[in-house]
Amino acid sequence: MIRVRKKYKISKIIRLAVSYFILLVMAFFSIFPLYYVFMTSFSNSPSLISLSISTLLPKHIYFTAYKELLSANLYGGTFPLWIRNSLILAGSTAIISVLLALITGYALSRLNIPAKKILATFIYIVTFFPYTATAVPLYLLFAKLHLLNYIGLILAYTPGTSIFAAFIAKLSIDAIPSSYEEIAMVDGLSRFGAFLRIIMRLALPVVALTAILGFSGAYLDFALAYSFLLPNVKAWTATIGLYYMAGLLNPASAPAYNIFAAGAVIMGIPLMALFIVSQRMMTRAYSSLAGVKQ
Repeated sequence: MIRVRKKYKISKIIRLAVSYFILLVMAFFSIFPLYYVFMTSFSNSPSLISLSISTLLPKHIYFTAYKELLSANLYGGTFPLWIRNSLILAGSTAIISVLLALITGYALSRLNIPAKKILATFIYIVTFFPYTATAVPLYLLFAKLHLLNYIGLILAYTPGTSIFAAFIAKLSIDAIPSSYEEIAMVDGLSRFGAFLRIIMRLALPVVALTAILGFSGAYLDFALAYSFLLPNVKAWTATIGLYYMAGLLNPASAPAYNIFAAGAVIMGIPLMALFIVSQRMMTRAYSSLAGVKQ
């Protein structure tokens, strides 16, 4: 009996050791690229830092790349201006994507729409098409409509996010008992009022997911923004300006990787803030749903 217990303890220790080792390896491969970009941004040299202890753990930290990035003026445009443009563009896309996704998901879940199953299947199939495959048709379409500007970009970004999010929203709303809305409408709310006060609150995880997808997709996009906004420098997004400031689009000059890394760090701050806020939203939503009994 004692031998069996010892063998059980040894096997348990081995399993825990293997599990922690795998987790440590995964954590290293996840964190190291971020650390590498972070340390490159504090380098005084425009070249990439080498994979050695002396460079990965530097004795001196330089803010040269950040100062140059935030103070430089390129063709009349500045990086803070382009960050503002990206935030406006991404925020507008996220808000419209959330509204369209929830309204479409609610209609597919609750309303008696003709050919509803066919429409839901079509939406599901469309989510598998890569977004880059639509870049050229979208550019040609909006060029004909004279919408190669922010409005056109928002209209181009929104369907790619809202179509996928609408399918997720339908699945989420299907899991919400319809009796909640019926009770609210008996108490005097309209269907739209029940949608705003009941469905949107209970579907906060979908709201958070759609907001993250819509915001990050528009915020980090380069190809479509480049084709829409290139002639107007002051309307550039941060990705376009960063590529030009770092010299990545100029084959005649050596790329300044420290400036590019500094721009990546600055651009990552709004995404991190949005992720933290969305995590709190999803935690509160799941907690409230766990305490509701039908």
